Order: sequence, then C-alpha cells, then structure tokens
Amino acid sequence: MARSRRTTENTQPVTHEKLVRLVKSGITSHSEAATELGVTVGQISSLAWSRALVEGGEYSEQPATSAAVKRMRDVEGLRWELIAARTGASVSEVKELHGDADNSVVSGRRSKANGNGGQEETTTKRGRGRPAGSGKTTTGKRATAAATPRRSRTRAQRQAGRSSNPS
Repeated sequence: MARSRRTTENTQPVTHEKLVRLVKSGITSHSEAATELGVTVGQISSLAWSRALVEGGEYSEQPATSAAVKRMRDVEGLRWELIAARTGASVSEVKELHGDADNSVVSGRRSKANGNGGQEETTTKRGRGRPAGSGKTTTGKRATAAATPRRSRTRAQRQAGRSSNPS
C-alpha cells in the first residue's frame, strides 16, 4: 500500500507582526506566546521573540557599545539573543563586543582558543609555603585530589554496588 503524502498546511504561521501583537497584548513569556499561536516553543526562534519584545515596548533599544553589552550580559543577565535584539546587532557581534568571541564556553567545556586545550598553567608549589631547609616535603596529594572532580562510576561499578545491596 502506497503511503499518502502529508500536506503540511501552515494555517497559522508565526510572523513577526503576530509576535509583536502578542507582546503588546501583555504576553511576555516565550512559552505562553507559543501556546497562544498553537505551535511549539522551538518553532519560535529566541531571536525572533526577542526582537518582538523590543518592538513591542517590553525592552528599550540600547547602543551597540562594549559597555552597554557588558552591562546587559553581566549585570542584567540577559541572553545573547535579547542583547542582539536590543542593540540591532547580530549575536556574534554582541559576543565580540562583550569579549566572549574567543573564550566561549560550549556545553561546560573550555574552548581550545588559548592553545593548551583550556588548561591553565599552575605552579608546582601548593599549600602554605614551608621555610627553606625545613627538610619536610609534601607530595601535594590532598591538594590534587581536592582540585580534580570525581570521575563518574561505570555501569559495571554501579551494578556491582547494587548487587550487594540487601534491600
């Protein structure tokens, strides 16, 4: 049996005018706007929603200067998309104005922009300094263990831990 092709009628497309109209009516939540339009949140881009918030009067326009971008990101805690919408610049431009163009954090990992894989150079001396000639040396084992995160357990280790559980 042949499969019939689905027709994808876009009965209620998400337009900039509709988003601005929602903002002016009092809806300031991205998810509420998606519910009102009958679409998923992912179908309304964050940048499009941010531009509608600015045009709808929820946020004021700001100059595209380094100081303004840093204030909006660091003090107000705004997302890059909203900062871009307020300044009229692109997201990459506002990141560059902020100074995050070369040290961006992607999914919790440092970028390799500084050449050594994101690792900072550390000195070999740890803890409180000892007077020279005291004769006592430390291995620095405690400092190293505290500085490194604990490795996740493997599946075999988790299963072994459950198997000896009496309950």
